[in-house]
Amino acid sequence: MALANLYIQWDIFLLIFIRISSFFVVAPIFGGKNIPNTTKIGLSVLISFIIFSSLPMTTLSYPAHFLGYAWFVLQEILVGLLLGFVVYLMYSTLYLAGQLIDFQIGFTMVSVFDPLSQIQVPITGNFYYFLLSVMVFITNGHHTILRALIYSYQVVPIGRVMAQEVLFQHYISMMGNFFVLAFKIASPLIGSIFIINVALGILARTAPQMNMFVVGLPLKVAFGLLTLWVMMPLFGSISDFMLEQVYDDILMVLKGLIP
Repeated sequence: MALANLYIQWDIFLLIFIRISSFFVVAPIFGGKNIPNTTKIGLSVLISFIIFSSLPMTTLSYPAHFLGYAWFVLQEILVGLLLGFVVYLMYSTLYLAGQLIDFQIGFTMVSVFDPLSQIQVPITGNFYYFLLSVMVFITNGHHTILRALIYSYQVVPIGRVMAQEVLFQHYISMMGNFFVLAFKIASPLIGSIFIINVALGILARTAPQMNMFVVGLPLKVAFGLLTLWVMMPLFGSISDFMLEQVYDDILMVLKGLIP
């Protein structure tokens, strides 16, 4: 039955596929450059077919020429990119937190080139990136993200996309939360390194002949790594909170696209 509907409503299926594939292009967990393009396309087709089979049969009315259908295509691309950007922000939060941590420890001079994103990334941020990816798959967090993506068709049906002013307010709020959450993740280490700096300052005043750079650099590295090790059990709670935040942010974006 679904295959027969697919033959009749190929235009609806194509629009579903465009929204899903646009989402995968931006979302790091699904659209990383280490994932083959054939895998991305196959997964997009599979999820699109599942969504197409679950949606009630609908019809689109548009002028019988290319520009009439192209308008719906642009709408679906916009929705997919906006939703994927929410997931991208989640991972960018860890990169910013890693940058703050590396600056305190002294690892900024050894940033590595990430072949997935084609940019220089902090070591701690890259570690958090892969750790969050593992936590997402272990806790079935990718199911939550896909569930929100499928739910988008109930909130914003195909061909009924209309960006509202509140959408831009939502993204401004998300960007603010992006910096706040990154600072919260890095704050335990920032606080511990601050204590080390205060102790080194007192030591420099009492023993000025001691080279504080030689003493302080390995001490910060050792104490910073120890703090990261102590913080590891808390990362599960951090990943759960971030997934819940992503789900809420996706719903906020969808509400901003309702006409």
